[in-house]
Amino acid sequence: MKYILILLLFITSWSVQAQGIDFFHGTWAETLAKAKETGKLIFMDSYTSWCGPCKMMSAKTFPDKNVGDFYNPNFVCVKFDMEKGEGPMLSDKFNVDAYPTLLYIDADGNLVSKSVGYQEADRFVETGKNALKRGDKTPVLAKEYESGKRDYNTVYNYMKALNASGKSSVKIANEFINGQKDLTTPENLKFILEAASEVDSRLFDLLIKNKSAIIKVSGVDAVNNRIANAANKTVNKAIEFKSPELLTTAQEKVKSLLPDTYHKFLFESNLKYYSGTSDSEGLLKAVKKLPAEIEKNPELMFKLTSVIEKTFAKDSKRSCRRTVGVSLDIVSFKNGLYTGKRCPSPVFYCTITTWSMRRK
Repeated sequence: MKYILILLLFITSWSVQAQGIDFFHGTWAETLAKAKETGKLIFMDSYTSWCGPCKMMSAKTFPDKNVGDFYNPNFVCVKFDMEKGEGPMLSDKFNVDAYPTLLYIDADGNLVSKSVGYQEADRFVETGKNALKRGDKTPVLAKEYESGKRDYNTVYNYMKALNASGKSSVKIANEFINGQKDLTTPENLKFILEAASEVDSRLFDLLIKNKSAIIKVSGVDAVNNRIANAANKTVNKAIEFKSPELLTTAQEKVKSLLPDTYHKFLFESNLKYYSGTSDSEGLLKAVKKLPAEIEKNPELMFKLTSVIEKTFAKDSKRSCRRTVGVSLDIVSFKNGLYTGKRCPSPVFYCTITTWSMRRK
């Protein structure tokens, strides 16, 4: 007999302190200069004051923390009203005729990628990742590097491009660091910050060893973002090699270095790893006991339902009743209508996710 497993999350109202995109405020010339200085692509939100979807992105997408965590280290982010100031000139230059138009531009002012219309946070991050791939300068920089050009700027920009494109920069970073007599110069401290791309590396150990000095050069936010990004990259490597040891290493580093974000990282990294390795048993074990701050977060609980749905969709031997912290109710699915209980009160959030399971 076919049943539908309905996962009901009844979660009290919740608010988020948004930590989204930090937009650069400057002229177009200053934006280009900033992009050249930092070696980043430019993300431009092309909007108008009367555009409804533009306002939705400003209210919902841009303030999202995950969006900020991705866009801030990878792009110089700017907003230009296409009907005011430099907007009409930029509109003509990049052929903007609908709003919002999301532009990705290199430091020379060349269009790399263009997307039109409202995007929610996850899709917006994916759009940015695709832009980074299209703006990948590693082939050109690799030729310079292999030809013997090993000055600081060439190696640093090559390493940064490798990191931005998701490729490993560990080899060239180690080669450069090994040739340095003094690692405490401002340039080398900046280099170490960019080089520490994975937490399971000597380069990351150098970052932690010189953390105070690097903070003085680049700021505490830059260091914390690098730690978080490096931990996430090690989680990705853990999935690639199916290594729970690497997962644990990433989680322990976050616990000791970013304790305020530990519970959220532990939850999300477990979901990512066990779903990425198709380990339903490990997933159930990982989410059996959840901290109150996670259970009361509707966004994270929705992630949990989505991951469980995908993981258990073809698993007829598992019972999701073993998951603690959520209310599970198996109900009949009749005539395409959900026949289970309703949310008890409008002040509660109720997220319903369904998927088919068969009894043996």
